[in-house]
Amino acid sequence: MRLLMTFIAWMVIVPCSLASVENDKLLTRMDKLLVDRERLCSMKEQRIKALTDYSKKVKDPQNLLQIYESLFQEFEVYQFDSALVYVDKALQCAQRIGSEERVSRCMIQKASLLSTVGFYGEAQSLLDSVKVLHDNIDKFYYYFTYFRFYSNLSDYYSNDKFSPQCKEKAKQYFIRAKQHLTEDLPGHDYYLGEYYVYVEPNDSKALHYYFKTLKTVPENSRFYAMAAFAIAGNYGANGNQQLYAEYLTKAAISDVLSNTKENLALQELAVWLMKQGGGKQINRADNYIRTALNDAQFYNSRLRVIEIAQKLPTIVGAYENNIRSSNRGLTLMLILVTVLIIVCIIFLFYILRQNGRLRENREKLSDSNAQLTVLNTRLEQLNEELIDTNHKRETLVKLYIDLCAKFINRLNRYKSLVERKIKAHQADDLLRSITSTKLSEEDAETFTSRFDKSFLELYPNFLQELNELLVKPYPIPATKYTMMPEQRVYALIRLGVTQSSEIAAVLFYSPQTVYNYRSAMKARAKNKETLEKDVQNLNAVIK
Repeated sequence: MRLLMTFIAWMVIVPCSLASVENDKLLTRMDKLLVDRERLCSMKEQRIKALTDYSKKVKDPQNLLQIYESLFQEFEVYQFDSALVYVDKALQCAQRIGSEERVSRCMIQKASLLSTVGFYGEAQSLLDSVKVLHDNIDKFYYYFTYFRFYSNLSDYYSNDKFSPQCKEKAKQYFIRAKQHLTEDLPGHDYYLGEYYVYVEPNDSKALHYYFKTLKTVPENSRFYAMAAFAIAGNYGANGNQQLYAEYLTKAAISDVLSNTKENLALQELAVWLMKQGGGKQINRADNYIRTALNDAQFYNSRLRVIEIAQKLPTIVGAYENNIRSSNRGLTLMLILVTVLIIVCIIFLFYILRQNGRLRENREKLSDSNAQLTVLNTRLEQLNEELIDTNHKRETLVKLYIDLCAKFINRLNRYKSLVERKIKAHQADDLLRSITSTKLSEEDAETFTSRFDKSFLELYPNFLQELNELLVKPYPIPATKYTMMPEQRVYALIRLGVTQSSEIAAVLFYSPQTVYNYRSAMKARAKNKETLEKDVQNLNAVIK
């Protein structure tokens, strides 16, 4: 059941959607044709000018009659006054020729023209005056003109008393006209469609003949426009608004292509668009109704002007309401845009301010990065120096271990010597060995050489900086890892050994000798009171 309902809904919705799309295409084409209408009218004016110029050169009444009839056909739905002029000229030519049949034809044409614009008395008088009708086509047009006359008169009366009588007379004349309707008559299918609308109402037959007309005549034909308008009326009467609008638009397009100024489709389309509502459709309705009014004024049809004048206020009112609504919308949009512009200005000011701060922060960050780069470079240098210092310290530790190992080995030899001498009861010999000065000198020389090398590796600039503290600096020894005794004393002071007795014990000097060295250095110092403190601050950073 659900699938069935879905299918039915789809069958209804899809055709409506397609019809809506088709209508939009047709309306768009209609808009373009109205823009290009001046060119189409110019082409018609050129044909008319060619015929009028030719008519001035022709002297033969027969040929002139044909030219006047052609000009009448050009002006029949284009401009009433000119059409009336040329049908009168054609009538005069026919009278000069003495052809009563041609006179009757011209009188029928003139009556049809007059009934179209509301001259019903004159039209009826002419039709009643027609006497000679031999041609079958002339007979059809004669009775069909009567049909149109009474149909227009019925619409004009538009009341319950006279209108039905006119409709009945129109019906009877159409029945008589159909007797002379042959297949070779132009518009044969269209007239049959009209017959099944006004005489024997049958929608299916009428639509059949109308659609057949659309297939057999060109789009710029008057019969195409009238058939499309009739189809639209049929669909509108049956409530099919989409197809009503589609064929009404086709009829209006055909009127434009055929340069028909005596039109009804365009104003009916304007009324339909106005009822649909919406800004775009109301704008179209206003454009179409004004175009229809201009056409009616150009054609000089009083009936059409009156009809349009009755419809125009409604459409213009809707158009003005639409404009007011659009203006209110534009006012609101303007206010909204103004508010948005103010907000954007505020945000722009804020963004510019933030960008300024961001630029300052970037500059600070750039400076910080530069400083950080310098610090990183310095840190790398310090790390390298620390690695070098550690390497030097490792070297000093190795030297210290070697020196200790050497003295431990020497102590072991002394111990063995002492044990051996005591066991051999050679105490005197042992005493001579212990008190030997040669042993002390060797120990002192070994220690000082190792001390000088280790200290100067750890403080390679010590001797230069020490000399800077003296007025008369001591000469720096030529050997790289050698110091003079005075310099060696102050090297120990740099290491924190400040007591003369401790210095004497370490360097194998007597305390008096150490005192003399210290006094000699102070005598040469630039600042005697702070010399030893200044020495302790030398080589604060190991390089």
